[in-house]
Amino acid sequence: MKTTNLAQALAIDSQLRLPGSAGRLLKQIRDIELMAPLFRDTGLIKAVNRPSVVNLVVSGIASHSCIQRALGGFIYASAAVRTDLLIHENKVSTIGSDSVSELDDIDFEAQRKRLDLVEMRHCYALVERLLAQGGAANLILIDTPFFIDRDMAPLKRNARHWSEYEKTQVAIERFWQKHRQDLFPWNQEGPVLASILAERFSAIVSIARQDLRTEEGRKHILLTDGFSSDSTAKLEGLEERLLGIGDTRFINGILGSFNRTIAFRMTENSPRMEPASEVGQGLIGFHYRSARSSEIKMAQLAGEESDWSANELDTVASRLMILDMQSQKKAMPLPQLLSRQQLQILEKFTAYYRQGLNEALRNNEVESTWLSGLDEGFES
Repeated sequence: MKTTNLAQALAIDSQLRLPGSAGRLLKQIRDIELMAPLFRDTGLIKAVNRPSVVNLVVSGIASHSCIQRALGGFIYASAAVRTDLLIHENKVSTIGSDSVSELDDIDFEAQRKRLDLVEMRHCYALVERLLAQGGAANLILIDTPFFIDRDMAPLKRNARHWSEYEKTQVAIERFWQKHRQDLFPWNQEGPVLASILAERFSAIVSIARQDLRTEEGRKHILLTDGFSSDSTAKLEGLEERLLGIGDTRFINGILGSFNRTIAFRMTENSPRMEPASEVGQGLIGFHYRSARSSEIKMAQLAGEESDWSANELDTVASRLMILDMQSQKKAMPLPQLLSRQQLQILEKFTAYYRQGLNEALRNNEVESTWLSGLDEGFES
């Protein structure tokens, strides 16, 4: 029986499929090039002015968690770091920093979701401490979502996950009830609090597939953010062209340097988020890109259409873009990048903690320390 080894099979298959794959990709590129001007005409993609001189005070918070095996189970370390920057006449200097952390053991179930909740609480704690200090920040950045997605909800039988979930809900709700009036746009002199995420391209793609000529199709976008209803007829047949183009390729094709998407409501297509009382007051977002080579980010902002003007959104976007810095082919705002560098110690410290835990148990130091003085208490 004649056989073909894997290398020969792959070589033959690549030669047969190469023309078809190249043809499909070229068609998708042509479709994207045809659609890009339509998105600009209707206001779905917006150019943002690049300031020549920057004066800005910004605080960036980065969070991280790591897990290591220890004594037949797991331990974790979770931390968040805040770095405060002053940019005066384009000159950058650090003016402060803060951090929170915790280490403990953790069981196997829903580890990542539980740590996501811990990271959210850490970010909010650092924001609250900054506001309590009365800092003069114009912009505060966090790297976790503002609110808890329903897919993070725990199973009833997982008591520890439920505890983290409820604790995080309470912390978020308390923060917004206490500090909403301290933040922009409710306080025109207050700082803008923004969540910066590198994901979720489906939102603007879903909007592009709507019939924007109808009220139902337009309910997802902020009409006050420069949407041109006169040009919606040009978008007819757009959904057919979008078929077969992946979300990531599409958004990369239409979003150029110093561009952002129109702002959209994040509560329309998303599953219900918690705490509902605070989510109900509005959550909007937009995608932005500072340069062709940089990663596309999504910014979340609290509030509704009536709270934000197009100029205010452009100001936030331009500040985020000028702060973008490249790090290992990933772009993130400079203060968050500096905070992320401090978090690199977390893995090594977790290993050191595990080593100390092993030695303490081996030498019975924990029990000896806990029992020390117990006899004296009975004798007295």
